[in-house]
Amino acid sequence: MTAQTPNPPSEGDGEPPPAAAPVHRGPPIAIAEEVLNERGERTARLLAEVVGPHAQESGGRDDLPWAVVAPENLVEVARKCRNSSELALDMLHLQFAVDYEDHIQMVYVLFSMSLDRKAILRVNLPAEDPTVDSVVGLWEAASWYERETHDLFGVEFAGNPDLSPLLLFDGFEGHPGLKSYPFNDYQEW
Repeated sequence: MTAQTPNPPSEGDGEPPPAAAPVHRGPPIAIAEEVLNERGERTARLLAEVVGPHAQESGGRDDLPWAVVAPENLVEVARKCRNSSELALDMLHLQFAVDYEDHIQMVYVLFSMSLDRKAILRVNLPAEDPTVDSVVGLWEAASWYERETHDLFGVEFAGNPDLSPLLLFDGFEGHPGLKSYPFNDYQEW
């Protein structure tokens, strides 16, 4: 007995033809394993001690451990990371957002200038109302990152005294960093 394949819908059936799966061109894609080296393991242990029960998830790769914390715990955990003599993550190296469509993830890359170590804090925010407390009180450099993220992703940073547009003009509608932003519908002004 042979399996029968259904006939594709013909024009006029009212159904669009099935979308073709995207074709990958190029070398095979290999996802790197989340494996910490010895240095990363030491930093991960210290990070776990500082973050403690606030860590919802953790992992890392090479010498860069990360932990996910709840939005309401971000400032407290970041302050502990900065003030800990063992971690001394005294520099906000980078702060950015990632749009996963169902949520927005804020990523804070922290660095210790005296101990030459780094770690990442991640915070998941709801896509409908992405709001998190500002870390400007801990690192003044966060002001620029938060303004940029507010422009591009619409994240509100409670406590940031200046969320005026950094990259976009006053009155710009929408947030072009979001995957849902209609780039094809954009009109030059």
